[in-house]
Amino acid sequence: MRVLILYNKLFHYRIPVWNVLASHCDLTVAYTQGDDSITKEIPCQFKTMHLPAKTFAKRFLIHKDNIRKLAKEYDVIVAYGDIAWLKYSTLPWDKNTKVVFHTLGVSANYNKGYDEHKKWDKVRAYFYRRAKALAFYTDYPIAKYVKLGIPEERMFVAPNTVSVQPLKEEREKKSILMIGTLYREKGIQLLLDAYLSLKDSVKLPVLKIVGNGPDYEIIKSWIEKHDMSHLISLEGAVYDISKKAEYFAEAIACISPKQAGLTVLESMGYGVPFITWAKAITGGEMLNIHNGKDGVIFEEDSDLVNIVRDISTNPSKYIEMGREAKKFYDENRTIHHMAQGLWDAIQYAYDS
Repeated sequence: MRVLILYNKLFHYRIPVWNVLASHCDLTVAYTQGDDSITKEIPCQFKTMHLPAKTFAKRFLIHKDNIRKLAKEYDVIVAYGDIAWLKYSTLPWDKNTKVVFHTLGVSANYNKGYDEHKKWDKVRAYFYRRAKALAFYTDYPIAKYVKLGIPEERMFVAPNTVSVQPLKEEREKKSILMIGTLYREKGIQLLLDAYLSLKDSVKLPVLKIVGNGPDYEIIKSWIEKHDMSHLISLEGAVYDISKKAEYFAEAIACISPKQAGLTVLESMGYGVPFITWAKAITGGEMLNIHNGKDGVIFEEDSDLVNIVRDISTNPSKYIEMGREAKKFYDENRTIHHMAQGLWDAIQYAYDS
């Protein structure tokens, strides 16, 4: 079976998933944004192609190529599910083209909460119901689209995740980890303030902040101003997966106060509980956390101080949560689970 994935970008974390999928079919991945330089760093078992496009009205995107003509060369098309990518969203208008939309299924970005704005739901459903199948990142949107008239049997879950490579040897759990691009919206200041308020009353684990970004120098200055370099270590950006594995191996917990993206899955995969706010920016990844079992979701900003205190005085509780997180990841959220969800949707579309 010849399968074409129409995606926005060749993300490094997607390549392992596509490699698994490529073991089932003759796979080509087309991208629009960025370049293919990542394919020189990570071996790819699939072909790639670039499809340039132009953006207009700051939101809508039209490809220069004849996408419908291209699609006829393949048995099934897995299309990026943003309806603003017009030549992708209208592909199912050709009844001979078997399309699977791979999609979040709800509105979510850095300015809006997950499924907070529902005004586009009916518009998405108008396009999605013409597809042979839908593959969602979580099961959350399924009930929504059943109500909007799409048969449940056409909807599949390809759980959003990342590949991990844990260290073979265990390390002493002795730090708290904050990892990712550093910008204000993540609520990093809440974590810094929690450390400041506890530094004289509790023996705190070292907070290791791994990442770079707009707030790097602000955080650095804050650490120096409050003389907390012995408690907070600003590590800079780390991209090497084996080096990242070392940070996770020593972490009692991973905290991101106001954003919960794919680091949730990465943290769980390394056996580290993820801690975040109930209204954190998320693409649905936070739905993987079972509060109090394999991670913590807090309600109020002030709760974070108590959580950091609890981690400091009762680390074994969080180490056990980490074991539960690892178990959940291994049983439900590996790259093989995501690839299988996509493959199930592809097979359904092919047979329909």
